[in-house]
Amino acid sequence: MIRTTNKVRDILLLIAFPVLLYFVFRRPFIGTSLWMWSALFFPNGWVWGLASNIRFNLIIAIVTIVSYLFQKNKLKTEISSITILVVIFFCWTTISSIITISNPDRVWHEWNLFMKIIIFYLVCITTLKTKHHLNVFLWAIVLSAAYFGAGEGLKFIITAGSHKLEGIPGSRLQDRNELAVALNASIPIAIYLYSITSNKILKIGLVCVIILNIVSIIGSSSRGGIVALIVVSGYFFLKSKRKIRVSFVMTFLVLIGSFLVSEDWLNRMNTIENMGEDASMLGRFAAWKINTLIALDNPFFGAGFKACENILVWKIYEPDLNTLDYIIDTSSYVAPFAKAAHSIYFQVLGDQGIVGFLLYIAILTSAFFKFSSANKMENLSPDLKYMSQMVQLSLIAFCAGGAALSIAYYDLLFALIALSHCIMYVSKKESEVSC
Repeated sequence: MIRTTNKVRDILLLIAFPVLLYFVFRRPFIGTSLWMWSALFFPNGWVWGLASNIRFNLIIAIVTIVSYLFQKNKLKTEISSITILVVIFFCWTTISSIITISNPDRVWHEWNLFMKIIIFYLVCITTLKTKHHLNVFLWAIVLSAAYFGAGEGLKFIITAGSHKLEGIPGSRLQDRNELAVALNASIPIAIYLYSITSNKILKIGLVCVIILNIVSIIGSSSRGGIVALIVVSGYFFLKSKRKIRVSFVMTFLVLIGSFLVSEDWLNRMNTIENMGEDASMLGRFAAWKINTLIALDNPFFGAGFKACENILVWKIYEPDLNTLDYIIDTSSYVAPFAKAAHSIYFQVLGDQGIVGFLLYIAILTSAFFKFSSANKMENLSPDLKYMSQMVQLSLIAFCAGGAALSIAYYDLLFALIALSHCIMYVSKKESEVSC
């Protein structure tokens, strides 16, 4: 039965893919949106046989770029301050990769992945030029991460909390913690799409997706995901003019979650309060300290991508962990192996040095303020203002959840950063036309 289902998926995807490529060649922004969708959803993980060997994402990327190059009457692409920062940061990672003290093969593999994300960023800012383009792109995000999250949330409810949530196998969302953060970033986008959708069936579908995504985040047992969910919920409570209604909905969802979560889930969340006694949290603190020591030793360019995950690099700095015990004591923890950074901030700090870290923070800060600036523009349509607010909240959710995860160079993050540029561009054009 499963094999038959996979074969049907194969056939459907193989039939649909050439049709989609035709539209990509006609409209580059469709290609950019499909690129986003395939990067998050990973269609290869859902098929069997011939279709599983096709590099859908690569083909979409090539056709999109070729389509843009052949497009007539291209709209001018502005080189904004945030794009300059992104390019400088990429150059910085290139230098850090050249002089890395870690395993060069591993470092250059990660650099190659990041290079593709930077190309994706550049394609986004050159092809997403209208509100319609942006809406299609946002739908692509919801139909990838949020769609998968809704399915996992439904399984969690049906099994009364016994379903073990996992990410999409083989994709950038295969880890449940990364999936939880992506779902948090998707929820505000789904709320925006709900606000502009007139079709009742789509509205009901989006409401279900939002609720099931919240259930998925709770069921993921991801501490970073829960922190990000609290941030998103707090934002809506503070900004809402109907605080009683929002409080009722939040209470209702918490009650549902309390009936579904297991004792293991509660024990895992309790470690947030008792961080100094939990081995997992002590391991994270040790990783943060290792990355800090790497940055202090290599302040300009750091040690290269994922250097702290190299056991040889870890062992170089492990004897000096006690020098930072005045911040948090990890003397009782002995690392059985090199650990991931477990924070986008400490990850970049160790990978790219203090200067690279400051560039990274400058990019995030610039994106945040671009959303704010777009939202404050006069003569702007309510839809575009609300889009700016919700995508900004998605960025905040990612940054909050990412504080506990090693996802600093993530497709979705740089898609949100690109959207700050694109929304600002579209807002300026709309504001000028309205004047």
